Amino acid sequence: MLKAVSISNVAVIKELNIELDEGFTVITGETGAGKSVLIDSIAFLLGARSSKDMIRTGERRADVSGLFSNLSSRAEYLENLGTPPDENGELLVTRYITDDGKTGAKINGKSVSLAVLRQASKALLTIHGQQDSFLLSEKSELIELLDGYIGLEEEKKSYRETYSQLSELENRLSSLKESLKDRTMMVDILSYQLKEIEAAKLSDPEEEDKLMKLRVKLRSLEKVSKNVSLVTRALTENEKGVTAAYMLEKAAGAIRTLSDVIDNAEEMADRLDSYRYEIIDISERVSDILSGEDVTDPERKLDIVESRLNQIKKLKMKYGETLGDVILKREEIKTKLSDLENSDDALTDLENSIEEVRKIATLRADVLTEKRKEAADELNKRITDVLSELDMPKVRFCIDISRRYSSDKGRFDYNGHDDIEFLVSPNIGENMQPISKIASGGELSRIMLAVKSTMMQKSAEGTSVFDEIDAGVSGATSERIGLKLIDMSRSTQIICITHSAQIASLADVHLKISKHEASGRVESVVETLDKKGRINELSRIIGGINITDKQIKAAVEMLEKNGRI
Repeated sequence: MLKAVSISNVAVIKELNIELDEGFTVITGETGAGKSVLIDSIAFLLGARSSKDMIRTGERRADVSGLFSNLSSRAEYLENLGTPPDENGELLVTRYITDDGKTGAKINGKSVSLAVLRQASKALLTIHGQQDSFLLSEKSELIELLDGYIGLEEEKKSYRETYSQLSELENRLSSLKESLKDRTMMVDILSYQLKEIEAAKLSDPEEEDKLMKLRVKLRSLEKVSKNVSLVTRALTENEKGVTAAYMLEKAAGAIRTLSDVIDNAEEMADRLDSYRYEIIDISERVSDILSGEDVTDPERKLDIVESRLNQIKKLKMKYGETLGDVILKREEIKTKLSDLENSDDALTDLENSIEEVRKIATLRADVLTEKRKEAADELNKRITDVLSELDMPKVRFCIDISRRYSSDKGRFDYNGHDDIEFLVSPNIGENMQPISKIASGGELSRIMLAVKSTMMQKSAEGTSVFDEIDAGVSGATSERIGLKLIDMSRSTQIICITHSAQIASLADVHLKISKHEASGRVESVVETLDKKGRINELSRIIGGINITDKQIKAAVEMLEKNGRI
């Protein structure tokens, strides 16, 4: 049920907070008091199209919120949407619009898209007005309405699994047929691409990184090799034998032969030996720089590396951002070529698979059709009987279920292969026609009431709001409509905007919306009427501006008759 509504800065409503009860609630008020604004605000809350024009003059933003409770039967549906009720089983829905046209919505404090909001609203509340022809003429909506009444959850789940499989196969077939239109050209293109990639003999996704490191090394190798050779030739290795180490060794030996004439000759010779050892160590350490390297012709090796890197660069420009992408592209091309070269066989196999799955889909869709037709036969009579109670005794009603053999969307859709229309014949002797083509606003409201009240006998729905369902009907018919609303309110919350005293007198709760002036501006307010208030409001509805004792008496009689006072 809708437990509470809060509206801020919407048209004539400055601030409005309404608490609602279970059962049957009516809302009345003079023309222009804000009844339509209230309905529009609730519709906006649940995802209706919006305009910044709805914002109260002089304000920057309009807000609407609604608190829904008793959602146990809808908890799974809402949870699947990602909007589960809170620990109290409640859902707080809020929506706003700003003066620059921006709008946003939240469910239990979590921001949601407009699409999710609209999906969630299906489990929460429906609004039915005089022009409510969409639900009675949109085939997909009619199927959902009928299937919800029947309870086809398991059968539809089974069918939809097959339908999804069929759709996937048909999409693959469509793609394959499209590719076959230019098969020869595609084979030539793919073959050329594959040849180009395979010519590079790629195997290592890291090859490019390794080559770039080698290029840096090779670019400096020639310089390094030249200077290493110079150092070793000068210090330790020389074809002519004249090196620093050799000369130090000769000098140390010579000094030792002069030990009898030079003081400390042996010490000086040892020092020279020490220098020689350091020179040999330096030479060896410099030589280690090239240890394990092939220093023969680094320039030629650098050319080879540059050529390979250039080849990889060209392939990346055509086939992927990285070398790994190019390698994956090669495998993808191979697969496409294989599919194209074997496409005739693949086409036949795919068509055979589709035919097999289509047979299963047909069988499962036939189950849905059969159950819908069984339910339709029962509903046709029951809804016609209700229409008779609502002062439409000559109307014939029919749920027409026909097999869809072809359409723009194909033979099957998400709900099976049925087309559904609600047909009526308003007068004896007239042909049955779609409701939307022949029913007036008042008739549409009563037909919707008949449909909803009949279908809700099996399963309770969320809150139903009826907007001036009594328009264009007599007092007696209004009373019949009110009695039907009472009947419906035993299983669901009913809120009705009405101008009918007969309907208002039947309600469990009577709310009155009116407007008054505050701070130089007109504002709408809502009050829950007590016994006296209900009598006065019914008297106003019956008699207009000047209320007489007779009208007051009539109002009291209505309320007493219906057990409301």
